[in-house]
Amino acid sequence: MNALFSYLYLWLPFWLRPRYILDLRQRASQWRAIRAKHLLKEPACMACGRIANLEVHHVIPVSFDETKQLDPNNLITLCGSPCHIVFGHCMSYHCYNKDVRKMAAEYRKAVAKRKCLKPHEAR
Repeated sequence: MNALFSYLYLWLPFWLRPRYILDLRQRASQWRAIRAKHLLKEPACMACGRIANLEVHHVIPVSFDETKQLDPNNLITLCGSPCHIVFGHCMSYHCYNKDVRKMAAEYRKAVAKRKCLKPHEAR
């Protein structure tokens, strides 16, 4: 890593770091393959249905249980904004939501049932 990346890695909070620096974090070598496989299985945000800017979120954070890092049952697809912070972290990156799957499913069901004044296109 060059000096600039080292500086950014050490001093910027992780949510402000560019994606390529995030990928430099120490992760299991299989993470990229697991992430890609998960996105094939869940290609849209499980809360809102968006298909852009997707994050593969760990239900139980790796910082709490490293053994769940590559567990496919510990992953859920959420869009980067706003569902990742809202459903995955309950509005604070210092928190985690073990009920993220249930909350995302309930929200998606509510969105599907909503009544609108004008017809709208699916996202």
